[in-house]
Amino acid sequence: MIKSRFIELMAKSISKSATVEELDELEVFFVHFPEYRKMQAFTDALTTEEKQSDTLVKQKVINKKIDGLWDRIRVEESIVMPVKEAKIMPLMYWKWIAAVLIVGVLAVFFYVRKPTAPDQFAGSEMHRIDVPFGKTKELKLSDGTKVKLNAGSTFIYPEVFSATSREVSLKGEGFFQVEKNPKRPFLVHTEKFIVKVLGTVFNVKAYSTDKKTETTLLSGKILVELNDKPEKKIVMLPNEKLTVANDLDHGAKTNTKEAVLEYQLERLSEANTQDVKEIAWLSNKMIFTNENFEEVAKQIERRFDVKVAFDDETLKKEEISGVFEEESLEQALSLIKMTTPFKFRKDKGVIHLSAP
Repeated sequence: MIKSRFIELMAKSISKSATVEELDELEVFFVHFPEYRKMQAFTDALTTEEKQSDTLVKQKVINKKIDGLWDRIRVEESIVMPVKEAKIMPLMYWKWIAAVLIVGVLAVFFYVRKPTAPDQFAGSEMHRIDVPFGKTKELKLSDGTKVKLNAGSTFIYPEVFSATSREVSLKGEGFFQVEKNPKRPFLVHTEKFIVKVLGTVFNVKAYSTDKKTETTLLSGKILVELNDKPEKKIVMLPNEKLTVANDLDHGAKTNTKEAVLEYQLERLSEANTQDVKEIAWLSNKMIFTNENFEEVAKQIERRFDVKVAFDDETLKKEEISGVFEEESLEQALSLIKMTTPFKFRKDKGVIHLSAP
């Protein structure tokens, strides 16, 4: 069932017909079966040339990649299949052929190879939780680990963890109290890094719309591995926070002269847990310390389930400080106005901010 579902998802991914939910499901499969990600690499190798302008160049490159694909498959699976000399044919023909070949290879890959870790996914139905703005969600996983999810978060986890590891996926913000088990490490996958723990208490904030992804450790010890640099392993101790910049420009080129900060590890003050702004949301609080209004607005959107629009772009860079707990949306904005002059109006669920 699981193998055939994976083949179906890969086929939909190749044909660009997969929904967002199906792509998330495919990514979860790769999380639990990382050795199968090579199949994705094969498909990428056959489709990344689509943007080139010269048709003949496209055909030659794709022909070469198909030959290389079969060579790699022979080595991987000891499958000997003759590859005829490729002829120059229309590009769409080759794309169709490539999709058919890959789906066939996926079937052979699963049903010919020897099975690995038979209990790895046994009985593990996957669950997905989408927390709406204005809400939080608490749950207890099969191993006893407790998770609290903040507004606007998506969390994917198995009904039952495997015998060798415990792996979940998070987009958004979550607070984890992990049950200790040295034989089964607990892994939290985000778009920027993987948090590996045995048993500890920590917070992960990984909203794709924020300028940074961060994790804050309260007790125990965790190992963080950067997704784009897996050789970089960062050990964190209690009261430390790791921050990694998000690529909000989606791959846009930056000035090579600018220094790029891979990550920042900082030590937090030994303050009362309730006063730590990184986890203030657990107590239904919002704590800001000289943060840009633009970032503050994102938290306001999640907290009050509204959309914030800056009619005056200069307001985005205004620095905001304050502590908010029981205040309503209007009360919170009125308090911010005391130190940062601006006007606001609400129109059909959108809060418009403008200069005074």
